[in-house]
This record gives sequence, structure tokens and C-alpha cells, in this order.
Amino acid sequence: MLSAVVASLLVLCLVSGIQAGKRFQDVMDFGRGSASKTHSNHIDGWSPDSNSWNEKLYPAWKSGDARWENCWRGGKVVALLTSDSPALIGSNVTFAVNLQFPRCQKENEDGDIVYQRGCGNVSSSSPDQYVYNWTKWIDFCNEGNCSFANNFPDGKPFPHPPHWRRHNFIYIFSTQGQYFQKIGRSSAVLSINTTNITAGTQVIEVTVFRKGYRKHYPVAKASSIYVVTDQIPFYVNLSQTNDKNSSDNIFIKDSPIKFDIRIHDPSRYLNTSKLTFDWDYGDGSGSFVSNNPISSHTYTLLGNFSVNLTIKAAIPGPCKPVTLTPVPTTTTTTSTTTSSAITTSNSTGNTTELPPLTTGTFPFTTEMPNVTTGYTTAPYTTPSYTTPSPGCFIYRYGYYHTKITVVGKLADTL
Repeated sequence: MLSAVVASLLVLCLVSGIQAGKRFQDVMDFGRGSASKTHSNHIDGWSPDSNSWNEKLYPAWKSGDARWENCWRGGKVVALLTSDSPALIGSNVTFAVNLQFPRCQKENEDGDIVYQRGCGNVSSSSPDQYVYNWTKWIDFCNEGNCSFANNFPDGKPFPHPPHWRRHNFIYIFSTQGQYFQKIGRSSAVLSINTTNITAGTQVIEVTVFRKGYRKHYPVAKASSIYVVTDQIPFYVNLSQTNDKNSSDNIFIKDSPIKFDIRIHDPSRYLNTSKLTFDWDYGDGSGSFVSNNPISSHTYTLLGNFSVNLTIKAAIPGPCKPVTLTPVPTTTTTTSTTTSSAITTSNSTGNTTELPPLTTGTFPFTTEMPNVTTGYTTAPYTTPSYTTPSPGCFIYRYGYYHTKITVVGKLADTL
């Protein structure tokens, strides 16, 4: 009996030892914070950070660990992590990681890291000198059968995209209590859909490893904040002919003011939506509704005016299930036959309308500076919005408010 108890305790200790191994949430700087919250919304293609992490293959260092200072030959690598947020719920948010190498180092066409000719003490006449030379491994590595460690931290094998042998860095992304793994060169891009992400400010983290022969080595770690919102992100640029300082919101009477709406939608989520722009220029002229993001208005009165805008987007979306509504059974006294009829109805009227929110949670949906460039993403081009075919829609809103002053002439402002 005693031996059976001892054996059970031994098995329990062995199991506990296995379970005590590191997990992804233990490795990431923000992992423990994520683990304390309940993230029930799954991101497509991502895995839960409760999965095991192979620390023998991927040494885990937290930020501030002294080993970061000596993990790269010739200096320190910096990872720059950026995003194109804010992102409207349902759209994609894209993250980009770019590695900055120490001075005089660069990535060559083969994906190796070399010293630049003519930089520092590197002779311009000498061939490139390697900082890290992964090309020499190719002779020992056939697709799917490599002599070096060829797995991610969770044990999954590396993929083999085109030119995969030149992908010598491993990127581990983490957010919302989940992680995503990929290999790449000195830069990596990743997009995720925000349908299942809660609106608000979120944190994403990336840890970058360089490939090694027996194990892989950390080289950089970075984190960044991104914003997911249930209100349409945009800003409005106000301008008037011969107005050299539109940022002061002072304009001239009897001269058209141009209102140019710039919606921030880098993933083109709203391209198939029907957008309406409802203006109230604050001068008693009433509401002006348009489908054009650019409009103009002429003030014929002097004074201060409050300008308000509501944007409504009808986004094609899935219809809610159609429910069967049975008609109550009727019985007549002249017959023993019981008849009933079935009718169908859609409980949502083929719409999934969300009530407009009036809280100013996100500053980019309220008053914003009158600037011509509001984001550091690709240059803005006026999108061509198409009217969706009949069906079910999700409705999203955006709000804008500003105050302007209308004067008789510029001298009035002196």
C-alpha cells in the first residue's frame, strides 16, 4: 500500500515537473498581464499563449537582461515595431518590424549580415566580411531536412516559402493572450483582422531571434500600442481660397469653405460600404446629407459657429439566422381536422444596426487639427465607394465637431 502511494506521488511530481516548463505567456514581457485577463476572442491563425515554450532551443530573456547587450556581434540590434492603427472593428490592422543593425552592418541579397565596404575600418577594396554567414549552411540543408534546429518555440516546423533559405530571423508576435510565429529577413509584416478584438487600446509585442546551428538566439525585443475602435476613424481638413492659415479656424464671409473628410482605412474595409455624411454647419441652414466626402459651404453671416458631422457606414455583413414563426393552431367545430401554417420572418429586418455611441473615447473621431497629412501610412487617395447589393448590414458611425469664426475680411482679425 505504501509503495503504491509513493509511486503515485512520484508520478505526480513528474507531471508537475513537465507542467512547470515555460509557456509563451511566461516569456513575453506582457504575457503575465495577458494571462490575468480572459481573452476568449480567438484571432484567426494564432495560438493560445498557454502553449509550451522550448527554452533549450529558444533562450528566453526579459527586457533589461544584461545578455541583450552582447547577443550580437559588433553592437546592438534595434527592432522598430509600428502599426497602421487606429483600426475600425472588422478591418485589418497591419504591423511592421524593421531591424536596425549596428553601424556599418547590412543584410545582403543572400540574407547574410555583412560589413559594408568603405564604412569605418572596412576596406572598400576588400570583399564583404561576414558578421553572420548563413549561406554556408545551405549545402547541409535540404528542404524539410535541415541540419540546424528547424522548429518554432512550440515545436511546429518552419514553413518553406520562396527563398526560405534566406529567411534567417524568427519573429514571435504576441497580443490578446495569443501568439503568432513566422520566419523572415531583416523586416517582417503581419496583418490581423480585428473582428474578435475588443475596442480599446491594445499592446502587441515581438521578440526576434537569429537562426543558430544548435539553438536560436534572441537579438531584439519591441512592443507597441495599437488602437481598435468601434467608431470610424477620420479627420477633416478645412480650407478656403487665399486663406494662408486655415489652422486658426478663421474664415471669410461669402467665400466657400471646403470640408475634406479623410477616412483612415488602410485595409480598404469600407470600400464596399455605403457612406453618408450628415453636416450641420451651425448657421441655421439645416442639415446637409451627402455621399461625397468633400463638400463646401458658404457662410453669409458673421460670428462664431459650431460645425458638426456624423458619418454613417452601411457595411455588408452576415445576416442573422432566419427564425420560424408558427401560426397558432386553430380547430373548428364542424371538422376534426386541425390545420396550421408556418411563416418565416427575419427578426432583424435584414439589418444589424448598432446604436451610435456618443462617448468621446477616441480623440481621432472628435475635433482634430486642420492638417493635410494626419497619418504616416500610404498617401491618401479618395476611395471609390460602391453601393452594396441588398442584404444585411452592420452600421458604424463617426463623429466630428469643431468651432469656426467667420469675419468680413482678414483685417477684422488684426
